[in-house]
Amino acid sequence: SDVGSQKDRVVTEEEWLQKWEMGNIGFHKEQGHPLLQKYLNVLLNGRSGLRIFFPLCGKAVEMKWLVDMGHSVVGVEVSEQALKEFFAEHSLPYHEEPVPEISGAKKLQSTSGNISLYCCSIYDLSSSIVGKFDGVWDRGALVAVNPCDRERYVSLMITLMEKNSSYLLVTVSYDPNKHKGPPFYVPESEIKSLFG
Repeated sequence: SDVGSQKDRVVTEEEWLQKWEMGNIGFHKEQGHPLLQKYLNVLLNGRSGLRIFFPLCGKAVEMKWLVDMGHSVVGVEVSEQALKEFFAEHSLPYHEEPVPEISGAKKLQSTSGNISLYCCSIYDLSSSIVGKFDGVWDRGALVAVNPCDRERYVSLMITLMEKNSSYLLVTVSYDPNKHKGPPFYVPESEIKSLFG
């Protein structure tokens, strides 16, 4: 397939932590993502008070947007620095607590209670820990997980979705032989087969 050159590429957790430490976060959108604004009605579908999941959330400003609209947000991210920067940059008070089910994990929760950010590997999460979601904003998550982990990632996401959940996915299109990624190139045919 045309994604052969990326198939075996692996980015370690340490490499992601290093990107945050060094400030190599070109993927972070200071102004938020225009596609979320454009397709917000698809995600919300006229519903209010939703639980929305941000996989590999970084310090995405869209989490704050959605909370300001009356929704609650749960995110997961390996970089604690990213999560702390999120709360600091939006002047949101929060508290930290351990996650009993996941060794070494932390939950950073806004004192208002409507933002819960888990600092751990996404693969440690399950619906018994975080519940299920009415919507998922996947921008830079599916395209960032290692290609060998894609099936595992998508299976997990499916278990975290309520029956009438909306999944908004942003992908990137380019010649995978010219860039090693991430973000990785995930062709539409693969997205269809992954999500069935």
